[in-house]
Amino acid sequence: MMDPKPGCGVTGRAFGWVNVINGTPGHASYALWREAVAEYQRLKAALPEALFDARPGSLIWRATPQETEQLADLHQRAGEDVELLKRSVIAEWEPRLRRVPECAVFSRNDLALDPARLAGTYVAAALAAGASTRFGEKVAAIETANGRVTGIRVSDDTLKADVIVMAAGSAIKVLAGELGIDTGIETSPALLLRYAYSMPVVSRILRGPRLEVRQASDNTLLVAKSYVENGAENNPQAIGERTLAVMMDELDLPDDIVLASADVGDRPIFTDGMPRLGFLPQVDGLYIVAGHPGVILAPLIGRLTAEEILDGRRTELIPDPS
Repeated sequence: MMDPKPGCGVTGRAFGWVNVINGTPGHASYALWREAVAEYQRLKAALPEALFDARPGSLIWRATPQETEQLADLHQRAGEDVELLKRSVIAEWEPRLRRVPECAVFSRNDLALDPARLAGTYVAAALAAGASTRFGEKVAAIETANGRVTGIRVSDDTLKADVIVMAAGSAIKVLAGELGIDTGIETSPALLLRYAYSMPVVSRILRGPRLEVRQASDNTLLVAKSYVENGAENNPQAIGERTLAVMMDELDLPDDIVLASADVGDRPIFTDGMPRLGFLPQVDGLYIVAGHPGVILAPLIGRLTAEEILDGRRTELIPDPS
């Protein structure tokens, strides 16, 4: 990518919901998500500015009260701090909801944050610790000699390195492919819709059968949706306009709210739903860090990567890429 600042790629098109409630107890990824959410508390202690504007809590409900109750019970039995709220409480907390559900699951430890701003905070902290950056340039190739990495070629320059960490999401497929390596990375497109507004509307992340919405610190309303490209009637702009009609139906909003942007991000995924972290066996010194959900996992994966590269400590939470 040739972007001038951090978070301009798929990170900047992420919804920014740090949670475990969307995970499935019993799946291998669930324990990983729980550890990742806990890591955010350590991040808050080590780097307070990273989360200064994060908003806590989410409300989730299904199509029927019975399904919502089952969701609450599932996560309570898994040990999560969730609570089933009745309609009167939901209406008090979120007065702009037009159709208040009979009940909803309150997941109090969830965080809503700005992924691009968080990425910028990470980079600023790295610079303060002595790192350097080269934004606005493209990595042309990974250079190797005698079966190990020697550096990366950037524009007309070569940066020497003993270890190269590939953390470029779906772009890893291209970089590794040029070395004849199939990492198994696929992409899962997601659509982030931004609606310009100047007043507070919702206090928490709301996820119901028809809508997944949160409000940013500048009062922009954000909606996340899965995306499949399928003709002009289903292009991002058209979906954004249809979603606006749904949002107007679900929330008490003025008529002058408008769609500000509709951006597709290609989330890097693997077929088993787990991320990958570790040295690739084909080339010495070449390390891969990739997977979804990147925003949730970022602080934990960053620490685990550093521990393996610097100290040789290998985690059992995430599969290696061999």
